[in-house]
Amino acid sequence: MTKKTDRPVQSLHAPLPVMLPRGLRWDDVRAFLAVAEVGSLRRAAVLLNLSPNTVRARVARLEEAVSHILLERWPDGARPTAAGMRVRDLAQRMRGAAIDLFSDEPRYELRRPGELRIGASEAIGSGWLTPRLLDLQQRMPELTVSLMCDYDVQTERSDELDVGLLFRPPANPELMVSKLATMHFLPFASHDYVRRNGVPTSLDDLLNHRFIEQEAPGVRSDLLNQLVGSERPPGFLPIRTNSSLALFWAVASGAGIAFMPTYVMGVTRKLVPIALPAQFKFELYYYYHPAARTSDPVLKTIAWLRELFDPAIYPWFRNEFVHPSEFGPAMRSEGNVVQLFEPMIGDAI
Repeated sequence: MTKKTDRPVQSLHAPLPVMLPRGLRWDDVRAFLAVAEVGSLRRAAVLLNLSPNTVRARVARLEEAVSHILLERWPDGARPTAAGMRVRDLAQRMRGAAIDLFSDEPRYELRRPGELRIGASEAIGSGWLTPRLLDLQQRMPELTVSLMCDYDVQTERSDELDVGLLFRPPANPELMVSKLATMHFLPFASHDYVRRNGVPTSLDDLLNHRFIEQEAPGVRSDLLNQLVGSERPPGFLPIRTNSSLALFWAVASGAGIAFMPTYVMGVTRKLVPIALPAQFKFELYYYYHPAARTSDPVLKTIAWLRELFDPAIYPWFRNEFVHPSEFGPAMRSEGNVVQLFEPMIGDAI
C-alpha cells in the first residue's frame, strides 16, 4: 500500500490485471480484500485478528506479486486504485467460489426474494441516488431495486435492508461498515432571493433575512441556536420542514436561506452558496450484513455506491472541503439530476 506521493511499482500505462497469477498466498489476498472492503487498514486488522503491520506486509507482498499498486492512503482511510478495484473484483469471485465449494454456511438471502433493498436518507436517496438507479438495475436485471428513503438520518434498519447508508456507523457490531464519503454543508439561497434581498454579510446580519429550517430525527436541531441564538425577529423562520425535498423546494423558490450539502451545486443551477463563517461536515457510511460479503447483488450495489460517491470524480464528497466555486461548469451539470428538478421548478435563474 502506498501514499499518493510514493513512486509506483508499475508503469503509468501498465495494463490492468485480467486474472490473478498462480502461486499467490490466499492470506495476502484476504488481507488486501479486507482493507479494500472496509476502507481502513486498522479496521481490517481487527476484522482479521491480525496486527496492522502484518496486514500492511501482506498487502505489500500481494502488490509485488501482481506488479501493481493496489491501495492508496487517504486522510479518511485506504482506497483501491484502478488496479486494486480489478484485483478486488477477481478476489471476491475467488472467495465466493471457495465458499460455494467448501463452506456449509448458507448463501445470503436477500431481505425479500427477487428484490435488492437499499436504505438512505431522503435527501441522498431522492437527490443523488434516484437519477442513477436505472444503471444499478441494469447491472442485475433479474432483480427489483428498491430504494427506501428515510427521514431519520441515523437509525439503522438492517433487519429491512440489504445495504444501508447512515451519517454515523451503526451500533450493531456485527454489520460490515465502511466510510463512503464526507458531506459538506453551507448556507444556500436562490438567485431570485439574492436579487430581491441581497445576502447576509455576517451571522448577526442573517437575522435580517429569512431562514428555512429542517427538523427531523438525526438532524441537529440546536444548530440554528448556536449560529444566531434563540431570540429571533418575527418572520425570520417562514418555513420549517422535516423533508429535504421540501427544504430544497422552498429555497429554490426564493422563500429563504438554508444549510444544504454542497453537492446541490452539482445537481441544480437554481442555488448559490452564501459566504458566511459557517461550514459543517458529516461522514457518510454504508453497511451490509456479514453473510452478504459474497452476495453478487450486494457486491454490485456496493461497487455502484463507490462509483457514485468517488471523491476523485465528485469533489463535493472529499474529506477536505472544496468550495463550490471550484467545481467548474462541467462538474456542476454532471448527471441527470438537473433534468429531474428543473422541470418542476422552472429553468429561470
